[in-house]
Amino acid sequence: MSAAMGASAAQDRAPVSSGAPRLLEGVRQEDVLDEPFSHFMRSGVVPAETYATLEADFPTLDMILNGRSAGSNQAVRMTVKQVLNDRRISPLWREFFEYHTSSDYWREVVRLFGSRFRRAFPGLEERVGRRYEDWRVVPRGFAGEADIHLDCQFVMNTPVTEVGSVKTAHVDLCDKIFSALFYFRAAGDDTPGGDFEIYRWRRSPRFIKHRTMDSDVEMVKVVKYEANAYACFLNSEKAVHGVSPRGITNTPRRYINFIAELPIKAFEPKQLSGWQKLWYRRAVQAASQDERY
Repeated sequence: MSAAMGASAAQDRAPVSSGAPRLLEGVRQEDVLDEPFSHFMRSGVVPAETYATLEADFPTLDMILNGRSAGSNQAVRMTVKQVLNDRRISPLWREFFEYHTSSDYWREVVRLFGSRFRRAFPGLEERVGRRYEDWRVVPRGFAGEADIHLDCQFVMNTPVTEVGSVKTAHVDLCDKIFSALFYFRAAGDDTPGGDFEIYRWRRSPRFIKHRTMDSDVEMVKVVKYEANAYACFLNSEKAVHGVSPRGITNTPRRYINFIAELPIKAFEPKQLSGWQKLWYRRAVQAASQDERY
């Protein structure tokens, strides 16, 4: 981890061990699929014994909320900065978070997605001034000169009191070029929904903020919300994804969220034109009231 994080952060780093899994190790470039956008998915991504250890130490909802209130089916998070400075989090988890916000991890991402970044974002390396392989990495929330900020987050979608999706079809914010999910579905959770849905455009991309309209896209693949499942993808205007509606339940939906964020925009989602906004005014009004995207 970068020395720029400062002495106080360094003192709170996780102890070095060999136990934390590295989720992209051993993945080959040919394992990454490029339709409808570049992505990789795997069930049973870490050994069962390792997963069980991590699952047993996954923070509670109260720990993640930390005194905050939350509504139905709302995403609540604990970031890498919070995790590395919280001794309630197990050493294995803190090591996992430290690695997955490091330069070593970023080089693994680039090994698999570098050529795909270059196709998706021509000219981005020139704008930054360095090749992807040489980008300066700083964990999100820490100080230091960075070309890319990485975050690793504990996330829970809160208990559901009204059936609905935590996120319908959308692309991630345009300063993010890589995202991933690592699912920790609780044993005995039989709630329907909460799956990761992958979409393909039926037409040229157009957006309401970062959301799409149902008529513009079609779902082509589902990554089931199941224990020890993993998915990662290159975020661009092609990368439309969402979460299927989840049924009423008291059990949170649990996962690890991985983010690679630039200090500049990598792409600019084309917005609906003025007359289209009038024609689709109900969808536009719904988007303007929803800041989750």
